[in-house]
Amino acid sequence: MGFARPVQRSVIRRGFTVVEILVVLGIVIGVISTLIVGLGYGARRARIANTEFLMNSIVVGLKIFSSETGYMPPILGVPSQVGSPDPGTPFGQLGWCRDLLWRRPLTSPPPPTGGGPDYASWSATDRQNLQKWCSATTIPEYLLGLGDRSQDGYGVIMEGTGALPTNTNTPGYREQPALGIRNPGSDGGWGSLLNPRPTKPGKGRFDSRNLASDVPATGNADSTSAFLRGKSLGPYLEVKSDSEIGGLTGFQSDGTPIVAKPGEINNFDLAPKCLLDFFGKPIIYYRRGYLNGDPRATDRSWSLADIVALRPQRFGPGEDVDAMPDANNDYGASRAALSSEFALLSFGPDQRWNPTIRADTEGYNEDNIVRFGP
Repeated sequence: MGFARPVQRSVIRRGFTVVEILVVLGIVIGVISTLIVGLGYGARRARIANTEFLMNSIVVGLKIFSSETGYMPPILGVPSQVGSPDPGTPFGQLGWCRDLLWRRPLTSPPPPTGGGPDYASWSATDRQNLQKWCSATTIPEYLLGLGDRSQDGYGVIMEGTGALPTNTNTPGYREQPALGIRNPGSDGGWGSLLNPRPTKPGKGRFDSRNLASDVPATGNADSTSAFLRGKSLGPYLEVKSDSEIGGLTGFQSDGTPIVAKPGEINNFDLAPKCLLDFFGKPIIYYRRGYLNGDPRATDRSWSLADIVALRPQRFGPGEDVDAMPDANNDYGASRAALSSEFALLSFGPDQRWNPTIRADTEGYNEDNIVRFGP
């Protein structure tokens, strides 16, 4: 009797076809691309969040500074660009963007009867200069006090030694302690406006700051002691790494600051400093105008709503007001800018801006980050 035998079937093994390989590769590439996009978006959002946190911290620091001095920090910049009665600081020299500025009066000021500015009467020069009323160097100067005492630090440094004077009767000793920010005084300019150094004519100029010295070699032997008393201020911010500080080396044609990092230029320590956002660009500081160089005297003939770069791309219901028209004759501005005393601007992830047009076709201003203060 025979037994049935199972049928032996041959198994044919075959590899992937070209089409199947391409499909698998496409899926893998799609997954990787999605991960890369997601990681890039997450990194972008993290930088935005860190920049917003930094700007909020600056707002707090500015408020504390104002409560201690009685005024918001003034605008520092280039006298030949905007608003100093003593223009002429050579571009590129030490202090060229650390001079105390104030706006010259408008050539066609608003009528005294009130009713708001008469924008039609403003000259083209008035409109252009108003857009330059900002500073990349004010924030580190007043909130961090960068630089030694020959610039704005609190406390004398003896030439060549870095030591403090031991004679308690000297003006330099009365500047102690060496750490902190020396009080800028009632003029906001370390005496450069109200009590400038006698051998350095030029009100508001960086080299006219009246800081004490015991040693003629430091360059301040002509200083007086009238402005030296007062407590040390700040610092009001904490900088965790050198990557948050840049050295200002110039401006592009549209007013964008040109910044160098430590090690990228010679004499980095001598360059005016700016505080960088988390995209590597300076945070720009704006404030309401002040009269005759006095940071306590607010100029009410215009507002931050007239600054085009601070305007949003879109307005919610009831959020917009009319202000100075931009290059496209767009009057739209925000109520927040109208009522604010100061503002901060970051160029955002694309690191670009258009300071003349609120809503440009390239979308340069669309991702700007703006913070207003009271």
